[in-house]
Amino acid sequence: MFDLTNKVAVVTGGASGIGLAVVERFVKAGACVLLVDRNIAKIEGAVFHQADVSAEDEVRGMLEQAKSEFGRVDILINNAGIQPLGVSFNELTPQLLQRTFEVNVHSVAFGIKHGGQLLESGGRIINTGSFVGMIGSPSGTAYSTSKAAVIHLTKLGAIELAAKGITVNCVCPGTVLTPAVTDIPNNPEISFVSKATPLGRLAWPDEIAAAFHFLASDDASYITGANIPVDGGITAGWNEYPLTSPNNIVGGHWHD
Repeated sequence: MFDLTNKVAVVTGGASGIGLAVVERFVKAGACVLLVDRNIAKIEGAVFHQADVSAEDEVRGMLEQAKSEFGRVDILINNAGIQPLGVSFNELTPQLLQRTFEVNVHSVAFGIKHGGQLLESGGRIINTGSFVGMIGSPSGTAYSTSKAAVIHLTKLGAIELAAKGITVNCVCPGTVLTPAVTDIPNNPEISFVSKATPLGRLAWPDEIAAAFHFLASDDASYITGANIPVDGGITAGWNEYPLTSPNNIVGGHWHD
């Protein structure tokens, strides 16, 4: 199911976390994969390409490299990003805001731009958003805003590239058990999200990669401009919300 045999995929931020799970899943599904990252990585079945996706010429270069290496490009996964959570407005600096948008937003915008020029008809562009780009998150000034921008870029890209037969979609993960989360000592996010999420736990990277796999497949040919939350239900609402019913509700009836 969701066969990717002979499809050529470019995956940014593919050396760890969600990106790595996507690379491994795509390879198993038969795709030829160009793994793009700033950090050198050797993953069986994938070709590594080092790049900083905040620079437009390097985004164009990675796609051209994939086409040179494999003869075509069918799938672009705009996944690379940085995660400066825990920064309030009072702590926000021009440098932090600029760098966050360069990596998280500019890379997606230029990925859509050059992907639209180099991908084959029927191609897939899939962006990584975040649940905090969908709901308000305290101390998420730079990161949350950048992911909200990714969601909107997805819609704009879908409209512009539809005529070329290229779909553009977004996957919005909840909190995932990746090094960005687990490498923080005593990270309070883990217990908080586990308690607040209806499914009662954080996600495993492959659970997120599964959504990318589906959207990259021929089975998703009529889906474009979509934002798909894979978040255990946290954007549907809190798991717990302590409330006391008003006194005029008696026996399940409202009394005026």
